[in-house]
Amino acid sequence: MDWRKMDINTLEKEYSPSTCIQNYNELINEYGSKSKIAESATTVIKDISYGKSKEECLDFFPATKKNSPLLVFFHGGYWQRLSKNESTFPAPYFVSSGINFAAINYTLAPQASIDEITEECRRSIIWLFNHADKLGMNPEKIFLLGSSAGAHLAAMSLLTDWDDYQLPSNVIKGATLLSGIYDLRPIVKTYINEPLVLNEQLAKRLSPLFLVQKSTAQIIISWGEHETSEFKRQSIDFSNKWKKMGNTCTIFEEKNTNHFDILFQMENEQSNLKLEMLKQILGEGR
Repeated sequence: MDWRKMDINTLEKEYSPSTCIQNYNELINEYGSKSKIAESATTVIKDISYGKSKEECLDFFPATKKNSPLLVFFHGGYWQRLSKNESTFPAPYFVSSGINFAAINYTLAPQASIDEITEECRRSIIWLFNHADKLGMNPEKIFLLGSSAGAHLAAMSLLTDWDDYQLPSNVIKGATLLSGIYDLRPIVKTYINEPLVLNEQLAKRLSPLFLVQKSTAQIIISWGEHETSEFKRQSIDFSNKWKKMGNTCTIFEEKNTNHFDILFQMENEQSNLKLEMLKQILGEGR
């Protein structure tokens, strides 16, 4: 059914991914507990300021080899929940493969608008690019990872005109977008929008679906098998738009996962998602 024809109860259910599972709180708690373990077991530089406010900070996990690629992670939570402190658990699984990892913190709604949050995420990339030498990373190999609302922020960062920020236009070499929302218009009339204060015009302007352009970046778009139909449709629509512009895209549904535990596939070296990400970041000859 077209989202425009859905009644409000159906629309809110479709955009509430926790309705597909029974252990939402358990999974969110696992983000935090796994992140604490990751930080205790892996070298990490905590709470690096990259912007203007105290919320604009990041955690950086250096790879052992200098001049290695960087993976930048934007967390989900509908732009209003979670933080970098629940977002570091994938780090060891990339560092062990020779990839630097940065978990980005940003100001949450309603303290910041989606416009402002997006700009903060851009500032994090600018800071990382400008400090690449000090961090020991390769500024020509920056990749993004985003989950749910974080996939929206990763897509918005990818689609940024970086010339406006005095960065190379192809500063982002690739992105992995998990269970994302790329058209914000359906959430305007839902409870989700209460702290976001979007109208339809603003929602469209902030939607990656309507910003797609020709790009040299390679992207991976994936979602969990146990997702709502709207989250699946959003990913498919965005991938179709991306490919229609002649861009490169790998798209697949990750079996036996949902909107939240798909991120735990980072721990599985043989998962389709992890293998595709390593191929994207390290290349065919890894």
